[in-house]
Amino acid sequence: MKDKSVILVVDDQFQNIELLEAYLVPQGYEIVKAASGEEALEKLVNSQIDLVLLDVMMPRMSGIEVLEKLRADEKTKAIPVVMVTVLKETEDKVKALEAGCDDFISKPVDKVELLARVKSILKISHYRRELEEKEKFKTVVDKVSDGIAICSPDYLIKDCNAAILKYLNISDLKNVNLVETLFANYSVSINKEALMDLTIAHKTFDIVRQKSETTEALYLEVNLNVVRNSAGELLSIVFILRDVTAVRVEEFLKQDTLTLISRKLSTPLGVISGNVSLLQDGAYGALNQEQKKAIDSVSKQSSLLISTVEELLGFTIVCSHS
Repeated sequence: MKDKSVILVVDDQFQNIELLEAYLVPQGYEIVKAASGEEALEKLVNSQIDLVLLDVMMPRMSGIEVLEKLRADEKTKAIPVVMVTVLKETEDKVKALEAGCDDFISKPVDKVELLARVKSILKISHYRRELEEKEKFKTVVDKVSDGIAICSPDYLIKDCNAAILKYLNISDLKNVNLVETLFANYSVSINKEALMDLTIAHKTFDIVRQKSETTEALYLEVNLNVVRNSAGELLSIVFILRDVTAVRVEEFLKQDTLTLISRKLSTPLGVISGNVSLLQDGAYGALNQEQKKAIDSVSKQSSLLISTVEELLGFTIVCSHS
């Protein structure tokens, strides 16, 4: 949010602009001045205006016409406008409301009334922009496949996107403790104490939901990030859940394949190695030099192959426990 709210004061009478400026500047507002409707529209396009105080009765282009053009422009249509007028006719006020004005202030302008209206409208405008930005952000975040949850320091979900609701199979966020939900529905790769140790600002772990009659297996990689203010106080805990099911299934398939191949090779290699040893020991008769040389070569290569298979088996066992 800007340090100062910027107010565009539009009036063809300079003394009226000076009066409003004298009321508003001491209250911390920044004033931009325009002496005509044309100048006002130019300032609205080229400046960051938070509020317009618009005189109704102006030559060439009236305040109503300025307001209609302002509301027709996508860039300026949301800027709040207060009409400053001596008009008391209901018909004129109806026209201004139909054109999109937010409020009225009558001339001569009362300082207390002016400051109260300006403060109120700026506050409403600020909240409206915040809500619009939040809705835009929510729309974008809901399209992200990763689950994003913002939790209070006691792990209650304050806000989340649609993916979190899908992954956790929840519809009502009221009093949902994310840590308890994870441990109740998933196999978690770290213990609860380690997960809740917030002295570590970032940690990554896996959670797994096993396949059942009603659900498919789901593997999620979880990133936990701790958010603190400049004083070190804990503000929130952000969880990001990423679906890594396809990657994990592929890893398991490769691991199973390697394990199968290793075990299939182990038996025939054992038979080959055993018979080679018997030949070397002369169990099947004496060998000539050429035969002995050939058998020694087979023994050496079969030993290398057995060693490779044992390493492969060791690798698959390590992978299965990681």
